[in-house]
Amino acid sequence: MAQSGKPSFLPDRFDDVDRDLGYVGTHRRQRSSWSVFAPVGIGLGAVVVLTLAGIWFVDRSDDYLTLDASEVPVITGEAPEEDAAEEPVIIEPEVVEEVVAVSDPTQIDTEGLTLTVLNGTATQGMAARAVERLVAIGWPEATATNADSTDIQQSVVAYSEDADKAIALGIAQELDLDADSVVQTTAYPGARVTVVLGADYVDTEST
Repeated sequence: MAQSGKPSFLPDRFDDVDRDLGYVGTHRRQRSSWSVFAPVGIGLGAVVVLTLAGIWFVDRSDDYLTLDASEVPVITGEAPEEDAAEEPVIIEPEVVEEVVAVSDPTQIDTEGLTLTVLNGTATQGMAARAVERLVAIGWPEATATNADSTDIQQSVVAYSEDADKAIALGIAQELDLDADSVVQTTAYPGARVTVVLGADYVDTEST
């Protein structure tokens, strides 16, 4: 066990060396009590050196870090035309031209106009009577026949070409059908305008 107040070392070959103070040669030297402060001193010294070196560098380079106002580029004038923002394009809403129903078929050219009236109810002869109403005011003779179904509720006036919309509206008007019943479709290719009479149609026989 090491004695209090004396440094302790593990046994080694220095234990066999004579401790005579006059001995010259390899021997164990007692550690100084100030040796523990050596690393701290070295660290503080390094910090001081680096700090002084930084101050010296900044002081020497101060002239190079100063920005001369005369060297600052100044942008003047207007932006080039190609860089200018383009004016927003205003898209005008498309104006849908209102189609006026043909109320007087004698004022238009009805040559080549084909009409078909289909009876979609169980009431017999209703399609033929509807054709009579149309012919009476000048519409060409239409084909009257039964539809594939006899339980159609909503009447339809169908046309396929845009040019026939006014004619379809006029026919619907003459048969006392709403404009909502007029539809554009290719479901009836047998005629330019096809009327399908449903339960909402008021038959002339009942009036």
